[in-house]
Amino acid sequence: MANLIISGRLPRILLVEPDTLVRGTVAAVCRDLQLGDVVQAVSCESALRVMADESLDACILSMADGEQCLSLLARLRQGELGCPADMPVAMTAAGIDAATAARLKELRIRRLLLKPFRIRDLVATVEALLVATAVPG
Repeated sequence: MANLIISGRLPRILLVEPDTLVRGTVAAVCRDLQLGDVVQAVSCESALRVMADESLDACILSMADGEQCLSLLARLRQGELGCPADMPVAMTAAGIDAATAARLKELRIRRLLLKPFRIRDLVATVEALLVATAVPG
């Protein structure tokens, strides 16, 4: 697997996940496999500050915050944040209903990972998020 490089650096990935164990595991896997530089946020509220201040290449959002997560994603897609409105986003969730799935489709989610997910599924998701914006390095 080739490293994914964007403008001479590893991609910056925002990970919004309240579970410390999941957040730490995802960050460690991305770091160890040199998939990207993970910026961690515990909640959508803390992610909002990061998204306003930094240029990110991709995002993995947890549905743990429910409506706050959908609101954050809607603001991103409307171009209200410092990140590109078309930034690739994946979502993690314990489960979703049909209405939420339809909303996620409207908000152009690239991937949905249902918890518990396997590490290989996470790696494939991160690679899929970054492949459109990266040059093999």
